[in-house]
Amino acid sequence: MAKKKKGLTFFVVFLVLFVVIFIMFFGGYLYFETNRLSLYGVKPFSDLKSYTASIIKRVPLLGKSVKYTSLRVMPYQKLLETRLNAFQKVLDTRAASLNAKEIKIEEKEKNLKALQNALALSQSKIQSEIKKFKQEQETYQSYQHRIKTLDQWISNSDPTKMGKILANSKIPITVLVDALMNLSPNIAGTLLQSIAQSNATLAASIVNTLAGVKK
Repeated sequence: MAKKKKGLTFFVVFLVLFVVIFIMFFGGYLYFETNRLSLYGVKPFSDLKSYTASIIKRVPLLGKSVKYTSLRVMPYQKLLETRLNAFQKVLDTRAASLNAKEIKIEEKEKNLKALQNALALSQSKIQSEIKKFKQEQETYQSYQHRIKTLDQWISNSDPTKMGKILANSKIPITVLVDALMNLSPNIAGTLLQSIAQSNATLAASIVNTLAGVKK
């Protein structure tokens, strides 16, 4: 009796272990298949409605009222090619977008470079104009200084004798006119009269130029 009880206990334990191992094996395999189906975009146990419809469709009379179509799984290679093509299209779209942005950036860089060149040219022209103005200013100041010096010489000397010297000099008429305009009327008149006695033509030219200046 004890041997039978012991044998029964051993059988029960063996059966329980077998059931547990079977459940673990079946559960592991089910998990394996579930992961493999997920590669195809299939999610098992996520649609109980479709499962219920598949069962009811097999029941006589009720099956006609249910619309159910079995799932068609795309071959993995074809699915992979489809996804790769879709991904390639995304990459091509992004590449085209990047190329368009690069072209815009290059255009902006060209415009910026053109503006920089134009600015550099403008600055060069401005510097040239400033340099030219300074040169003209220096020339004018030098000319005014010479006229002032000539006036001082005339004022501090005998206008009659200075007139004879100027009459035989090669000083431009415009310079003589500018010098006479800065002198007092008495000194200028005496100087012009002295020039006329030595060189009447020069005196006439001075008067004509002076009249032109006044106009």
